[in-house]
Amino acid sequence: MSGPDQTHGDLPTASPADESNILRQAEATYRNFVLSELEGDVKTGLALGFSRTFAIPEIARLLMSTGRLTGHTRARTKATGELMYDIFRHGLDSRHGKATVAALRRLHSPWDISNDAYRYVLACFDLAPMEWCATYGRRAPTDAERAASHTLYLALADRLDVQDVPPTWPTFQRWMRAYEHTHFTPTPEARQLWQATRGMFADRIPATLRPIAEAAADSLLDQPLRHALGVRRPPAPIRHLTHAALVLHARRIPCLERIKHPERPDVR
Repeated sequence: MSGPDQTHGDLPTASPADESNILRQAEATYRNFVLSELEGDVKTGLALGFSRTFAIPEIARLLMSTGRLTGHTRARTKATGELMYDIFRHGLDSRHGKATVAALRRLHSPWDISNDAYRYVLACFDLAPMEWCATYGRRAPTDAERAASHTLYLALADRLDVQDVPPTWPTFQRWMRAYEHTHFTPTPEARQLWQATRGMFADRIPATLRPIAEAAADSLLDQPLRHALGVRRPPAPIRHLTHAALVLHARRIPCLERIKHPERPDVR
């Protein structure tokens, strides 16, 4: 058996202590990103990431079979968010983190869920918030923040026995796009799930868009996702207005922070 400082080929084998330190550093970086730097933006990205899972028939059927997402929408999404944020706040190997992982395993144990479905859900939670923040956040994520996110979700995958997650953020992104290309499929379940949940985006969009909240929510979806969820493409004026309002909102937040906290440096 090789020791911690021996190598296999050109790659060093990290010791358990090294892996633990790497995870703790990644969790600290991601925690700051999620809970401080871009808190509201990340929540919107996570919500959109969750919505992407509806386009996978296996996942959509499972979510519909429980009845909770369509019958108790806000309670179900709040419960999922609380589980994930327990991990973000306390770390995977904390008492809270271990309890959360055990709860996730217990909640999913009654169903026969494929490894690919698990991988795709993790991809949505890992990638979608970063992509949203890059487009509409008050600043784009750094490479270090993307890497920290992926380190966290790799560790979560390991604790949930999810196999073959690509080792880097860019390779996971490529896997996700290829998987969507071959698996996005319109289903009645996908349409019902989006109809049940899209009203929640009214709480997350700029106030100027509230009168057209549902059409604005539809505008947040890319065309392959709209097709899979059975959503018509919103008219161009609504799409452009939604994009402009979100960009303006992202630029306005740092300006307001500088007014309220003039001593704080510009983080853009």
